[in-house]
Amino acid sequence: MEKKRKSAILGLGASLTVFTVGACGGIGTNQNAGAGSAALGKAIDGLTVAQKAEFDHGKEVFSDEEGVANGIGPVFNSTSCVSCHSEGGVGGSSPNITFSRVTRIGSFENGSYSDMVDKGGPVLQARSIKDFDPTVPFGGEIVPPEAQFVSHRMTTPLFGAGLIEAIPDETILARTSLSLPDGIHGTANRSTNLLTGKQEIGRFGWKAQVSNLSVFAADAYLNEMGITTPLFPNENLPQGHSMPAGIDNVGDPEDAEDVELFAQFMRFLAPPAPKVTLFAADGEALFKTIGCANCHVPTMKTGPNAVAALSNKDVNLYSDLLVHHMGPGLDDGVEQGDAKGDMWRTAPLWGLSRRVFYLHDGRATSLGQAIAHHDGEARIVRERFEKLNPSQKENLYTFLSSL
Repeated sequence: MEKKRKSAILGLGASLTVFTVGACGGIGTNQNAGAGSAALGKAIDGLTVAQKAEFDHGKEVFSDEEGVANGIGPVFNSTSCVSCHSEGGVGGSSPNITFSRVTRIGSFENGSYSDMVDKGGPVLQARSIKDFDPTVPFGGEIVPPEAQFVSHRMTTPLFGAGLIEAIPDETILARTSLSLPDGIHGTANRSTNLLTGKQEIGRFGWKAQVSNLSVFAADAYLNEMGITTPLFPNENLPQGHSMPAGIDNVGDPEDAEDVELFAQFMRFLAPPAPKVTLFAADGEALFKTIGCANCHVPTMKTGPNAVAALSNKDVNLYSDLLVHHMGPGLDDGVEQGDAKGDMWRTAPLWGLSRRVFYLHDGRATSLGQAIAHHDGEARIVRERFEKLNPSQKENLYTFLSSL
């Protein structure tokens, strides 16, 4: 296939190994990540000229529209990465709950959980290349009647994603052995790094089911745009059925270059900087006192990294990157890795003030609504929040809105 663009970046193939082997990779600004660029969608501080060029090129292709000539489809959800990652800036969360919320399905078959690949799962694609060619005999996928679980997912923001990638596995695992109050006990989800074949600690996705950004980018490229890569070389087929001849004739894998540029863009994307807000300090004290910080850990730290801008940086993400049982109200039935239906990654809170919707399916449109849905391991903390007086709650909201 003749690509519409060619990389001007030298040595990009080697970066697959440099940034993804083990638990490294990341995005940091200065020693304190929160002291970085205030504007969202910018590169982190401290990059070399070549690294900044990779970021700029990656941001460009992240925003490009894909078409049939690039291998899009046969089924897909969107034609560009930025269409689902734009709230607050390029790389943000879902800008529109109806447009960029995807559907995930699952079921139990013979006593084991199934992603229902033969029925179009685990991610359904709402569009097809019929959008480009009216003669195509199939449209977007629908939920099959055999699906026992149907889960709607919002797009997660990517700001500071590389910092998260750069936190060592052992740092995340150390929190699983802590004796925390209120019945809180996080679990590390694990996934196989498709580049190395090794098991790593997951940290990306709503259930922390992906460990590194190269796999994260390739997975999204396939499931959201239907474009195959060396990591995911097989097409998604409409409802799992065979594809008629003459449709989507671009050879697989359809892309090997752009997907790593996506990953480099995410690695070098600056984290959100907190806002200076009156009474935020009072709210932060309450945040810790009632127990929110036991899961929403204010700061973790990256390890040594081949990229100086990412090495040994504070990561002010407000998450432990573990999955927790969150109660029946948030149980979607979907299993990913070691995470069961009611288990969710502690959502990083940095950049919270730039979001429009909260929770995995966007059901909450205010901080109060989002807190009210916390249950399971978070029940006691939620009950403490409910006992706060109106002034205290307002101070807590002020703090969260400063992130």
